[in-house]
Amino acid sequence: MKKVINPQAIEIQKRFFEALDVAIESGTINGLKGFCDNHSLNRVKYCNIKAELTKPLSERKETNYKIIDLDALAYICNDFKVSPEWLLLGRGKMFK
Repeated sequence: MKKVINPQAIEIQKRFFEALDVAIESGTINGLKGFCDNHSLNRVKYCNIKAELTKPLSERKETNYKIIDLDALAYICNDFKVSPEWLLLGRGKMFK
């Protein structure tokens, strides 16, 4: 079943992966697999969500994959000191 994802959720997901990429580049985490393993998240789901975000906007309005889990948003804020206001609303700086 395909799910339509609203533009605000897409932007949150983009920021989530942006912050995760910064953590990976800095060596804080060893990759998406490490993040998912640390928090018992489905790595395949997150790889597919990230891949969907690279598609043109017209192609990513419907996807077989749901949005990022709410607890993953909390994990990225707690683990890497990502600002919840930046992550959810796009305001301020990425890090607290």
